[in-house]
Amino acid sequence: MTLFCKGATYERISKADEGDEDGVIRQGEDTSELAARREIPIDSRRFRDNDKSATHGKHRPDYERLMAAVRRDEVDVIIVYMLGRLWRNRRERAEGIETLRKHGVSVLCVKGPELDLTTASGRLLAGLLGEVDTFEVEQMSEREQREMRQRVERGAVPTGPRCFGYTADGAEVIDAEAAEVRKMHEALAAGATLSGIASEMNKRGILNRNGRPWTHNAVRFLLLNERYAALRDYHGTTYPGTWPAIISEDVWRQAVAILTDDSRKTSPGPARKWLLSGIARCGVCDDGTTVTSAQRGPKSSAKTGPDRLYKCRGPVKHLARNAEPMDQLIASTEPGEPLGIVLRIIEQYGSQLLVDEERPDMDELMAKAGTLRARLKNMTDAFADDDDSDALEFKAAVRRVKARLADVEEKMTHPARAAVLGDLVGSDDAVAAWDALPLDRKRAVVDMLMTITIYPAGPGRRAFDPRSVKVEPKILGHGVAE
Repeated sequence: MTLFCKGATYERISKADEGDEDGVIRQGEDTSELAARREIPIDSRRFRDNDKSATHGKHRPDYERLMAAVRRDEVDVIIVYMLGRLWRNRRERAEGIETLRKHGVSVLCVKGPELDLTTASGRLLAGLLGEVDTFEVEQMSEREQREMRQRVERGAVPTGPRCFGYTADGAEVIDAEAAEVRKMHEALAAGATLSGIASEMNKRGILNRNGRPWTHNAVRFLLLNERYAALRDYHGTTYPGTWPAIISEDVWRQAVAILTDDSRKTSPGPARKWLLSGIARCGVCDDGTTVTSAQRGPKSSAKTGPDRLYKCRGPVKHLARNAEPMDQLIASTEPGEPLGIVLRIIEQYGSQLLVDEERPDMDELMAKAGTLRARLKNMTDAFADDDDSDALEFKAAVRRVKARLADVEEKMTHPARAAVLGDLVGSDDAVAAWDALPLDRKRAVVDMLMTITIYPAGPGRRAFDPRSVKVEPKILGHGVAE
């Protein structure tokens, strides 16, 4: 005759393929057989956690229900396949043993002894067996970590879900996706927002690796992923990989620097809708407080809809100005109308905008560039005046000088300015290039080139006065029309 009258069974398996319950089913058959052999009634007290690792602290709902039943004195013996299925970490084991001691609950193992946890010897044996289980798990974990570190040190391709831009095994590049990865990094460097990049990808019908539209966080994760530079981070150390890189390490590190900049807003949210939102300042606050955009309720007309406003963001709303004439002042490309200040700066100063004036060797670089340009001119003049000159030799010499000049000019260039302004400065048609930019890129250009301060228009309805908007260049020391 059995001494137990309130038995319960518990089964758990740590790893199981999706939908595969064969492991816990086998455990259940064995625990049920032991209960029948010992004539222990189980009734409905069966508890089962499938694919729940006790080692890594995963939530085990049925284990918690089992221990709740123990505390209600509804169980006097727990039947498990082996003790390691019940506890696999020290904290949980110590708490479990103490709970079972208080409520006089024993443990029966299909593969193992009977443990009377109301006795010191039973608790000692449970602790010793549990320590053996913990030792085996920790030793296996150490082996896996050492194997992982060896794979990383050897530059092996990472395992896991497919990475956008690579094949499923991670060893080869998918050219079309890789081109999109490069575009995303270029857009970020040029001032695009994460939401803007995601919106542009979705607009062109480019889906992520799961065939879904891009989100702010998905773009951020991709841009921060060192795998695209054929690198791998392991416990704070970066190792080179053997798979093909899609971007250079410098490009990846630039993306990390941009996205981890404390001054950058990184939280997901709606993208800015207007050119000067969050850029222009309130001239009354005069403390760097930016203005934001809004919409007036009543419609100005059936065609135009509600007027857009730039409003002071401070607690006291010092101003609410019609946004349209201000946007035109800064960025107009309307035929027959004066060009906006942005385009006038681009056309007037061109490549000068890219020069990094803060380089300590800038004077030396400018002198070298001047010398090389003069040399090119002299070579061209000499070739034109000498009928016996060898054209091939002339072209080869010109290529060498031009290559040296390009190297010097690259050193003179401010990387951030080149990323944001390069499309405009290097274009034969700056107006067309500006019109082709998405809004977040235009905003980055405006923010890099100038500080804009908006002042109240004055009482009553009046025509827009450009003098109520102050524009101060950030890059050039030259005056710019206000």
